[in-house]
Amino acid sequence: MTEPAWQPGDLNKLFESWATMDKDSEFAQYEPQVLSSPGAKFGGIDGPWVVTFDNFFTEDEANALIKGGEQVGFERSTDQGKMNAIGEREKVVSTTRTSSNAWCIGACERIPQVKEVSHRIEEVTRVSFQILEYGHDQFYRSHHDSSGSEKGLSGHRILTFFLYLTDVEEGGETKFNKLGIQVKPKRGRALVWPSVKNEDP
Repeated sequence: MTEPAWQPGDLNKLFESWATMDKDSEFAQYEPQVLSSPGAKFGGIDGPWVVTFDNFFTEDEANALIKGGEQVGFERSTDQGKMNAIGEREKVVSTTRTSSNAWCIGACERIPQVKEVSHRIEEVTRVSFQILEYGHDQFYRSHHDSSGSEKGLSGHRILTFFLYLTDVEEGGETKFNKLGIQVKPKRGRALVWPSVKNEDP
């Protein structure tokens, strides 16, 4: 049997590597900021990891990601429904979020700037991504970014790496209600947090 890609302790190691990098680190150019860390040991408030990279990608790359999403087509966001006999979950129209999403495959992933951002995300996190689009007055209500306790074929979402592709005049903050943290959208900013516990990824 194949061992899980993420072992107990791996999440803390990843976040600690971002929190303790020196100015000469290859990732320091992305300007990591710790908003929350266990015991506030690495900065921010005491809580689960919440980190931003305030200079993660360029305006040109943001525009390419938006174009890529448009090329593959945005569809109404869904939630996971019941699991079928072969371990796949059915898609159910979401009542907790009103966004549209696009999986960055095919034409999207072939755009040179998208390749660069994708490679950068994978270098930093070791995961791939999808693109979400929130229009004016759209939302995602308070929720957990985990796929639940069942162990399906895909397993749990390990972490969320959220890219802000546009600036907004007001609103649009990502809120961590129980931590009292709000992150304002800023083109080029990335926000990352774990969706599972460090001891049981």
